Amino acid sequence: MTEKEFIEYIGSKATLDYQQSGILASITIAQACLESGYGTTDLAINANNLFGMKTTLSGNTWKSAWDGKSKYTKRTKEEYKPGIITTITADFRKYPSIDKSVEDHSLYLSQAKNGSKLRYPGLVEEQNYKTAIQIIKNGGYATDNSYVQKICNLIEKWNLTKYDIKGDINMGYTNSSLVTYTKLSPNHSGARTHTIDRITPHCVVGQLSASGIAGCFTNPGVQASCNYGIGTEGGVALIVEEKNRSWCSSSNANDQRAVTIECACDSSQPYTFNSTVYNKLVELCVDICRRNGKNKLLWISNKEKALNYTPASNEMLLTVHRWFANKSCPGDWMYSRMGELAEKVTKKLKKSTTSSSTPKHTTSNSTYPKAPFVVQITGTMKYFDSKGKNRKELGEIKKGTYTIIETSGKWGKLLSGAGWIYLNYTKKL
Repeated sequence: MTEKEFIEYIGSKATLDYQQSGILASITIAQACLESGYGTTDLAINANNLFGMKTTLSGNTWKSAWDGKSKYTKRTKEEYKPGIITTITADFRKYPSIDKSVEDHSLYLSQAKNGSKLRYPGLVEEQNYKTAIQIIKNGGYATDNSYVQKICNLIEKWNLTKYDIKGDINMGYTNSSLVTYTKLSPNHSGARTHTIDRITPHCVVGQLSASGIAGCFTNPGVQASCNYGIGTEGGVALIVEEKNRSWCSSSNANDQRAVTIECACDSSQPYTFNSTVYNKLVELCVDICRRNGKNKLLWISNKEKALNYTPASNEMLLTVHRWFANKSCPGDWMYSRMGELAEKVTKKLKKSTTSSSTPKHTTSNSTYPKAPFVVQITGTMKYFDSKGKNRKELGEIKKGTYTIIETSGKWGKLLSGAGWIYLNYTKKL
């Protein structure tokens, strides 16, 4: 797992934890990166302990997620006096999962006491990461005198504040209008923690219909799913809604940000798609890109370069299952056409027409707080690729609540990355 993949992996857990504990996700992620070496330390690997949590902390004066007995003993270095490193043997908490490590860490930060008072007063719901980490340092959390600066550097390097998402938020996701059959699978992780900027085509290994593909994922015991399935007849099945993360690519990090598509094909190598399936894949990719505010689909054949590439706001990246597991998916036939797929989709996206129309809704207010903030839309509303005079209309979003991550005048950028909306026709919450 690369450093970037670790951040994406722990990011989803930290965001969910923040919504429950009030401890900034950016703080949790940065501490996990620093204290576990991006998940590579002996303690992280053998004890699922990302934060160096010892068995005895603040006299255990708080409600813990640790079972109170599982431990891992190892040598560790401490800096009790500036510049003087001392090696000691210590007992550390051992957890059954990374999730428990994150939960226990936040419980400690929010509830641990020093005598009768909280050890880290004011930390819960603190929105400024610099203030938050200083509170943690002042409470005696770390002996490293440069700890605060190290955490701040990591937050800024990786832009970790994007994971500080609070509340029940509709990220603006929609499903394709090309869908001809819907059979939702129970096999998914719930709401995505990363905006959509990847598409991952798969080969289902068999000339199945759209309904047949959907039927492969109805059993919870299968522990697999996809967002869409394209049948041999060209039908499109909706299996996991785009707002949710499917279980398709053997990679949590990839599936959090990718729309995954299983395609009917021959049952043996090179797993050929018929022309109907391939043409429908092109059409579906165009639709996915357009609804998510993208006008360019990229294929980078070098795995390392692709997975370390950060798409621009208008770009969508193609990825493949074989990069994450010992599989041939999407088959040699489709793999050899990934570049062609990207070119065909991008060409069709470039034909999008321009529009300068303004959404017609009732104005509710004209002043907005510092982003991010949440707005409510009471009907359908158009969104655009930019807020300028030459903006292009990309589509419509439905009524609901949406998070705005950037503002420019009376325009706001959607967290989903879909585009910009006119804020005067929304209600801020």
